[in-house]
Amino acid sequence: MSASAILIRDGLASTMVVAGIVFFSAIVASKPALAQAASDGSTTSIQRGSEAEKTLKMQEPSYQTREERLNAKPLDWNSTIGKPKPHALTRAEREALRKARPESSDGGAPNPNADEEARKLHPDDWK
Repeated sequence: MSASAILIRDGLASTMVVAGIVFFSAIVASKPALAQAASDGSTTSIQRGSEAEKTLKMQEPSYQTREERLNAKPLDWNSTIGKPKPHALTRAEREALRKARPESSDGGAPNPNADEEARKLHPDDWK
């Protein structure tokens, strides 16, 4: 093959790649992104000093000063975790527990390529 034929072929390939990139970017750019989607009009804004702002501030206790942190009441852990509910075992679970053998499973087969890998990774140890 002559040098001019190779250049023409490579030029054609690069032109095809550029055309593909342009085509793909045109497809991606034509679809609106999530941030560009039109809003449904159900957003609300809270004005400074309004009742909505005061209710939002009332919901969260402030712990910015030392006095506020000292006056904070500790959590009641029993009320936060709730009462545990006992789990009733199904028939299949009871049967599996009854048939279970109290032993560990067998180990797997050793790696057949362990020596080769060790020689490659740690050649100084194999002198």
